[in-house]
Parts: sequence; C-alpha cells; structure tokens
Amino acid sequence: MSVSSPFRLDDSDRSRYADAVEASFLVSSRQQFFVWSQSSVQALIPHEILICGIEDGTRQGMALHRFSASRYFRQEHFEVVSDPHSGLMPCLLAAVAGQRSGVVFCPLPRVGSSKPADEALRLMVADNELKNLAARLVMGPRGRFDAFYVFSRVNGPLDERLAYLIEWMVPHLHNAYLRVLATEREASGPATPRAGRLVTPRQEEILNLIKCGKTNIEIAELLSCSPWTIKNHIQAILRKLDSNTRTHAIARAMSLGILTPD
Repeated sequence: MSVSSPFRLDDSDRSRYADAVEASFLVSSRQQFFVWSQSSVQALIPHEILICGIEDGTRQGMALHRFSASRYFRQEHFEVVSDPHSGLMPCLLAAVAGQRSGVVFCPLPRVGSSKPADEALRLMVADNELKNLAARLVMGPRGRFDAFYVFSRVNGPLDERLAYLIEWMVPHLHNAYLRVLATEREASGPATPRAGRLVTPRQEEILNLIKCGKTNIEIAELLSCSPWTIKNHIQAILRKLDSNTRTHAIARAMSLGILTPD
C-alpha cells in the first residue's frame, strides 16, 4: 500500500497524528523516544514492541534496537530476530520482494495469499513471542533499504487503516531515531576514544569470560555475585558497544582492542 491509497484518516486519527508529529520534535534521547512511542505513537498504533533496524555504517548488516513493554519478549528472542543471516531483516526483505509497498504484515490479513518467504516470517514471529507484526522498510538514497521499523504485539486489525498510519508515521519515527543516534554520537565525544574507557574493568572481565564460553550463572559464580547483576552488566555492555547479542559484543570488543584474539 502507498500513501496514494484512497483511504483517509478520520478527524480523531488526524488529531492524534498531529499530536504525535509535534511531539516527535522533542525527542533526542532513547528514554524520550521510548516514552513518545508508548504515548503519542501508541495512541495511533497500539503495540507492545517496537524494533528499529538501521544501517549505522559500523558493521555489516543493521544495528537493531528494541523498545518493549512486553514481559514475554526476552533477550534470547531479541538475539534470534537480530541475526543478520536468519533474523528479521532477511525475512522482511524476502517478504517485501515484488511488492509496491514497503509495508509488511504478519500474519497476512488474507488467507491463501502466502508464499515461502511469508511462511518464514510467520515462523519467526510465532517462535519469538512477537505474536504479530506490522513493519515498514525505509529506502535509502542509494536505492536500497537501510532501515526498518517493526511494531509487534499490535492490538488491532492488520488492515488498510493500519498500513496507512504506518506509511505516514514511520518517516517521523525514522527522523526522531536518527536524532537520538546523532545525540548519542555527540555525547560520546569526537574521534576514537581509548577503547578501555568504553567499558569498566569489571565489564571487561565479564567480556573475557563470555569469550571463553561461560554462561551468566557460571560468570556469577566466578565473580561471587548474582546472575541478575551479571545480566545488568551484560545489558550495559551491549549498549556501550552498540551490539545486539553477546557474540556481536565480543566481535566489537576485539575490533576496538578491548579484547585480544586467542
């Protein structure tokens, strides 16, 4: 579906849309982005999970970020959908192939219209607690998709109205999130800081243990702390190294010189 669709918003949707667009210009941090997505955007597109995928130029594939209010969608699910070879991005690209629109629904609203790519996406959604999915891929200046925005656990029908709202809302999501990333880059300082400053000594110790194949429980026992403390450290490491998974974090840490190859 495209914005040239004959579908039109009613007055209440237009008012909510205007409020969401106006509020988007106040977003410059992840916390503000999350609050905005769970308030103004939520009023238009009711959802529990928002996954943003964006080409950041620092590694192959896209960097994925999640903004979730769901207790069911856990880190292990996010690691699966973030996989650059079998996760959301390749599934979405396959599903959108041959379509005129960049909007993807899963499950499909019409029975009997699926193809193998749609089935692969359906399994991805079902197996990872996403429940359903409404996504919009964003075309970059080089003629290829370089970002996507996925709403999951959507509370409402996957229909023409939702597609229309997503077409109109995603450009503002994209601009707001680019602003968040730009603010974070500015806050991190210029050029290439000393790699050791990116993580604390304890986090570097945890990275080394992850690299050795240790689980959270094993790391907690070795460092005489709780698994919950280790989980919090790992989440902080993932944020600092702009990584989606433990494997990504190890590769990133090695490329920055925080860890040394065996």
